Amino acid sequence: MRKLLSVLFGLSLLLGWGLPIRAFAQEGQSEIDIYPTDVSAFPLISTFMDVFDGSGRFVSGLKPGDVTVVEDGQPLQVQSLNEMVVPAEIAVAINAGAPLGTRDRLGATRFQGIVQALTAWANALPTATPDDMSLVTIAGPIISHATAKDWLASLGAYQPDFRTTIPNLQSLSNAIDTVSVTPPRTGMKRAVFFITPHMDDPNIDTLVQPLIQRAVQNHIHVFVWFTDADLYAATTSAAAFNTLAMETGGAYFSATGTQPYPDPDAYFAPLRRLYSLKFNSNVTTAGSHSYIVEVKSSAGDLKSGEQQFTANIQPPNPMFVSPPLQIDRRPPDDDPYNNQILLPDSQKINIIVEFPDGHKRPLVRTTLYVDGKVVAENKVEPFNSFMWDLSGYTQSGEHTIVVEAVDDLNLSKSTMEIPVTITVTQAPHGLAAIFGRYRTYITLGAVIFAGLVLLLILFVGPFRMAFVRAQSSRRAQADPLTQTVQAPVLEPKPVKEKKTRRGRSAASKEKTQVDAPAWLRRLIQDPLAAPGETFKPAPVSPILLTEKEITFGTDPVQSVHVLDDPSLAPRHARIIQAEDGNYRVFDEGSIAGTWVNFEPVGKEGHLLQHGDVVHFGQLAFRFELKDPPVGLEPKIAKENPES
Repeated sequence: MRKLLSVLFGLSLLLGWGLPIRAFAQEGQSEIDIYPTDVSAFPLISTFMDVFDGSGRFVSGLKPGDVTVVEDGQPLQVQSLNEMVVPAEIAVAINAGAPLGTRDRLGATRFQGIVQALTAWANALPTATPDDMSLVTIAGPIISHATAKDWLASLGAYQPDFRTTIPNLQSLSNAIDTVSVTPPRTGMKRAVFFITPHMDDPNIDTLVQPLIQRAVQNHIHVFVWFTDADLYAATTSAAAFNTLAMETGGAYFSATGTQPYPDPDAYFAPLRRLYSLKFNSNVTTAGSHSYIVEVKSSAGDLKSGEQQFTANIQPPNPMFVSPPLQIDRRPPDDDPYNNQILLPDSQKINIIVEFPDGHKRPLVRTTLYVDGKVVAENKVEPFNSFMWDLSGYTQSGEHTIVVEAVDDLNLSKSTMEIPVTITVTQAPHGLAAIFGRYRTYITLGAVIFAGLVLLLILFVGPFRMAFVRAQSSRRAQADPLTQTVQAPVLEPKPVKEKKTRRGRSAASKEKTQVDAPAWLRRLIQDPLAAPGETFKPAPVSPILLTEKEITFGTDPVQSVHVLDDPSLAPRHARIIQAEDGNYRVFDEGSIAGTWVNFEPVGKEGHLLQHGDVVHFGQLAFRFELKDPPVGLEPKIAKENPES
C-alpha cells in the first residue's frame, strides 16, 4: 500500500492532484483526511488536509494553534495552516420514473420543478473555482466532467420518457463510477446528487448497501432528493435512500409536498474547502519516517492515521576552490635583510558547499583545520572563505588543511586532506647581512671618503710639484754643464687614435637564445607582486626539451633530468614530443602528482600549450615554445583566483 501511495503522490506532483488518506476518530464519524506528503522542499514538509465533523461537514475556521504534528513520536508546531477554496466534482444522477412526470394543478411536472431549481443553482456557481459537472441517467452519462454552462445545456436537452421508464439504481451506480475517477486536482472532493422517486423493489436495502460501501471507499458524498407523493415518504425505499445519504456524509431531502427545493449549494459549499498544512521536519536520518496530525475543534479531538514519507538526507559537502599547494615566506622585497618580518603573513582559503540530497539548507558553521587544529571558523555569513594566519610559521615544512561544514540539522562532513608545503626563506646573517642591509650607507661613506682623498691630492699635488721643479731649476742654472742648448723644436706628428673594441658588460649582454624547440622555465611565487602576477621566473637556466622523451625525478638512475625537491618521486613525470611536434606530459604514479594549470594530470596525460603552468609536486614551471602560436604569450597563472 505504501508503494502505491508513493506512486500516486509522484503522479500528483505532475498532474496537480492527490488522493487523501482517511482516518476516522473514535467519536462518531468525525475524521481527518490527509493527502500525500510533499518533501521536495525538505526540511519543510507540505500536505493538504480535510477535517469533517460527525455529520460529514467540513470543519472550517481552524487555526495553527489547533493543530499539532507528531513526527516519529515527537510533537512539532505547525509552520502554517491555510484554509483554501477548491472546486468540487459533482455528478447529478436522475432516476427517471412516472412520479417525476406527475403534473401539479398548474400543469407543470415534478421534473420541470427540479430542472428549474437546478438551473438556478448552476447559474449561481462560482466562476473563480469552477466545479467539475456530470449529468448521469439510467442509460449512462449524458455529459461528463464539464463546465456548468455545458452541463446546463445538456440538462435542458434531456427529455426522459417518464411513462415507460421504471426507476432503478443504475443511474446511482453510473454516477458513483463517473466520480470515482481520480479528481483532476488536489483537494477536490466528490459528490453524487441523486434525484429519485420511490422504488417498489422489496430488496432495496440489500441493493443499496454495496453502493454505500463503494461511495465510502471512494470518499463520495451522496445527497438525495426524494421526489414523490406524500404516501411514499415513509416507504422502505425512502428509508434506504435516507440511510445512503447519512452513511456517506451527504444529506436527504423529501420533496413530497409543495415546499420549495433547498439550494443545492448548501450541500456542496463545505466540500469546496481544504486546509494547506506545512511544518518543519526534525528528522536527521535518511529513510522512511511517519507522522500523524492531531486537531482540537468543535467536533472534538481528532487524530489522523499514520502518514509515511521518505527523506533523502545527506550532510553538506564542502570542497576547496584552487587550494594553495605551496606557500613561500620570505623577507619583504624592499627589505630583504629584515629578519623580523616574513611575508605573506596570511593566506586566503576559498571553498564551496554543495548539498548532494538536493535540499539546500542554512549552514551554522564552517571550520578550517591545519594539522588537525582549528585555525579559522565561520559561524555567520560568509561561510565560503577563511584567512589562514601564517605569522607563526618560521620553519619550512608540509602541513595538511581540512574544512568541515555543519548545517542546521547538525549534519556535518569534511573535505579530504590537502597537503600544503610552506617554504621559509630567512634573511642572511653576519657581516654579509650587515653589509647588505647597510650597503647604501657604506657605499655613500666610501664615496665621500674617496672624494675627500681626491680633493686632497688635487689641492696638495700641484704645490709639491711646483716646489720640486723650482729646486731642480735652481740647481741646473748653477751648473754650467747643464745649461740648455737651443735647438729647433719639431712639431710632433699627430698620432691616429686606435679605436679599441669594448667588451659587453653583463648588464648590456643580449639574452642568450635558447637553442631548443621548447623548454621549461622555473617559476617561484612572488606574494608581493602586482595583482594577477603570483609567479615570477626564477634566476636559473631553463630546462631544454631537446629529446623526444625526458623523464623527471630525484633519482639520477631513473630520471634523465634530476630535480632536488622532497615532494618529488624518484621517477616523477615524463614529457614526450609526438610526431606532430606537440608535447604531452604524463605522471609516473607519484604521490604529490603532476599538475597543469592547477588541474591534476590523468593517466591519459595532458597536452601542453604555450604558457601552461606545470607543477611537479611543489615545483612550478612554465612551458614555453620557441615558436609559439600567434597571439599567445606566456603568462603567470593566478594561484588563488577570486571565486
